[in-house]
Amino acid sequence: MAKRLIDSVSLKDAALFALLTLAFFVSTRVGLKLALVQPFATPIWLPAGGAIAAFIVFGYRVWPAVLLGSFLGHVTSLGFVGAAFVVPVGATLEGLAGAYLVNNFAHGVRAFETAKDVFRFAFFTCICAPAINAAIGIAVNYFDGHGSLANSSLLVLSWWLSHGIGALVLAPFFILLFGAPHHRLDLPEFGELIALLFGLFFVCLLVFGPLSLSLNEHQIVRVWLCVPFLIWAAFRFCPLEAAGTTLILFGSAIWGTLHGHGPFVSKNLTISLIVLDSFIGVIGTTTLVVAAMVVERRRMEEQLLGVQSLLQAKVANTVQALDMEIAVHARTKKSLQDNQEQFRLLSARTAEKGREVQTPT
Repeated sequence: MAKRLIDSVSLKDAALFALLTLAFFVSTRVGLKLALVQPFATPIWLPAGGAIAAFIVFGYRVWPAVLLGSFLGHVTSLGFVGAAFVVPVGATLEGLAGAYLVNNFAHGVRAFETAKDVFRFAFFTCICAPAINAAIGIAVNYFDGHGSLANSSLLVLSWWLSHGIGALVLAPFFILLFGAPHHRLDLPEFGELIALLFGLFFVCLLVFGPLSLSLNEHQIVRVWLCVPFLIWAAFRFCPLEAAGTTLILFGSAIWGTLHGHGPFVSKNLTISLIVLDSFIGVIGTTTLVVAAMVVERRRMEEQLLGVQSLLQAKVANTVQALDMEIAVHARTKKSLQDNQEQFRLLSARTAEKGREVQTPT
């Protein structure tokens, strides 16, 4: 029995499970290091997006890797405490719930092909699914003595936003990268993408870098300067490039805010992170919606071109059939005319012979 079970697990599956376990272990430890205000409350929780992407792309069968990687990450960071056992279960349930909702109500890996499915994806993964882990995590945090009822509402909001933003920022990129077909860039498109990224890096350096301290003080640069690059990526490229550009921008925004740079910095770090996550949620969803609308427009154009080609082919076939029918009618008419002429000549000859017979010699 054991041998049969081992044989059923392929080497590819074993490598996938090991890679996912390592990825969730590393991302969990990185996420916990960003918990600068309250335990487990971070500006963005990347494992939330990774879990949803893993379940959508590879199926629900990879849940042991998600659970094990999250557990190892919590245990090595916090020790053998209650939270290290309970929170990974909540993270796995969150990913399973988000993936189930997206698969059944937003077309799974094709969720970014229509604006309607993008809104559904954002609702399921950023609002519905994070509520599971937030409720479990806040309960564990409270009973461990790390929180109080006075600040629980703000902590719940920051926890919920961090998981929702992690799903919104990371899950689309990995789903589009590994689970959905995407357009291969030719040389001019690749050059345009490089120009877009260089421009985005430069603006991010101004808005969220050390120079922002003096520039924002004089109101020279504002965060909306980054938005045109997202719209550029959404209109000119596929949703994959739009999701990647969004990931770069929001990574810069989070780094700058945590280091005291940018327009989202305030005296209360929790408020700063909530405002930052709200900005990421609105702009990120908008970018994916615009990219999906562009995909829909291109698909409609291709369908119209296909219909036009079919109509042109049908018109050409109809014209050709009419030409053939006209030719057949012309031949038939000529044949009838020839037959009539022959009949007339025959009748004339018959009448002439009849007269010759009747004429006496």
